[in-house]
Amino acid sequence: GAGPARTRERFGEPPSRCAASEGRMKFKELFYVANIIDYARILTLYWALKSDGWGFLGWYSFSYILDAFDGYAARALNQESRLGYYLDMVIDRISSCICLHFAAKAVLSHDTFVPSNFAWPVALVLRFCIVMVELVAHGTVMFLSEVLGVHQKQMGYDYAIVRMYLSDKRFLSWACISFEGFGLGLIVSSPTLTLLSFPGFAFRAAANVTRLIAIMPARAAREKGKWPEGQQSDGEVPKRGSSDRLGHHRAASPPGAQVVRRTRSRSSS
Repeated sequence: GAGPARTRERFGEPPSRCAASEGRMKFKELFYVANIIDYARILTLYWALKSDGWGFLGWYSFSYILDAFDGYAARALNQESRLGYYLDMVIDRISSCICLHFAAKAVLSHDTFVPSNFAWPVALVLRFCIVMVELVAHGTVMFLSEVLGVHQKQMGYDYAIVRMYLSDKRFLSWACISFEGFGLGLIVSSPTLTLLSFPGFAFRAAANVTRLIAIMPARAAREKGKWPEGQQSDGEVPKRGSSDRLGHHRAASPPGAQVVRRTRSRSSS
């Protein structure tokens, strides 16, 4: 259905004015509890970078656990914000890239149980995930969602692995936790943690690469044509709490983050 900006447009308020009023960040948003939790995540990530081995695992895990509470706090306190949405999304990508990078570094430094003959292939897989999963796949999804208005949760649903990954919270949580656990297992050289996490790591990587293939620019128009007319216009329903990380804690984009398209007046046609 139509969002607030389109509702105001029908009542005569210029679209650009609507977008500006909805997209402007309020100073009080800096002090929302959910956003303060995200600031704490940044701090714990910094402490993780200052540590190594099990110290890194401890601080990184604490940051990851905090990620499960920001969305709940935002909804419970009615503190959903555009700042919180983007802050949460950027921290997620940065933290995952950090974990994968240090895992690859540990493997190449021969500080893990990985045999020397397999060090380069394992490091290559980890760095492939940094680029293709964390940056390219997620970046493409966000572009299609924020700019073109394609529903995030429906991209690539033609593929069973993507449907399983996005629609079942059990698979989603298992895959995302395992993805981090695999990197952390290599960093602390724990064969048990690494091997237990590998199936979920591989599943999440495969699901995101498959999703990327499904939504390449050449197929974007066909993907968008699958959704109802109202969804094509407005993008995903704004709600901090839909994610591909831990299930309920993340946000879809708030109203101010959606593109407002001007309708041509009769006089200009």
